[in-house]
Amino acid sequence: MIKKVPFLSKLLIVISFVLFLSNFNALAQKTNVWIVNNAEKAKGIDALSDTGKERAVALFKALKHDDVHVIYITPKNISAQTVEPLATHNKILPRVYSDSVQKFAQIIRLNFIGKNVLIVANYNTIIPLISALGGETPFDELDKGDHDQLFCLTIKSTGDVDCMVRYYGKKHHVNEIPQSAILENYSQGIPGR
Repeated sequence: MIKKVPFLSKLLIVISFVLFLSNFNALAQKTNVWIVNNAEKAKGIDALSDTGKERAVALFKALKHDDVHVIYITPKNISAQTVEPLATHNKILPRVYSDSVQKFAQIIRLNFIGKNVLIVANYNTIIPLISALGGETPFDELDKGDHDQLFCLTIKSTGDVDCMVRYYGKKHHVNEIPQSAILENYSQGIPGR
């Protein structure tokens, strides 16, 4: 004799299967994180200089085709101005972060699986943030004059992290990117292409 399975039982099986597939899909995805220093600041005020405004446009041009989903900025006005062209284009309201580097990295890794995230940070927190996200840092520290470096991290479903760097906009840096860390040949699906 064949036993009939009630409708609710079938529905629960289907829902469980769909949830399993959605979690499996999230685990199989990679997370792309771009990290940049605030653009150049005007002297004596919390606003971008003309050069900084040009850099904000250069950042927009560098990432406009990369489908950025989330933008994090520091509480500084220059941080908001750095992402303004991209945030306006992508219709994203930037989120302000003030957590410790370790806690912030944990938030990114847990809450944005399969997403594309841009972080505008202070120069002295970028290298620690890359380390906290699991990336290998190309050098020990940044200088506050390093404004043209775009760090591209890909966090794979395995937990492995690839970290590359590229220049964007007009040249304005103190530290040279080591040749081994420069992302030169960009292709579809690679952050910062």
